[in-house]
Amino acid sequence: MSNDFGADFSGDDVLPGLVYETLGEERGALRIVDESGDDFLYPASNFRVLSDADSQLLERSMAALAA
Repeated sequence: MSNDFGADFSGDDVLPGLVYETLGEERGALRIVDESGDDFLYPASNFRVLSDADSQLLERSMAALAA
């Protein structure tokens, strides 16, 4: 994730290196559930969408850390 959101976005509620739930895409932006717990539109170009394989690897890694 890039934290350069331009003049219209402060990026205070999304942090680099974290994984966020995406509710969908609208007009070239991603609807992200951010750190505030609410969902907002953020520029899609600022994020990398995880593939299914990436998501599964992340889930296994998180489960191993929790064990």
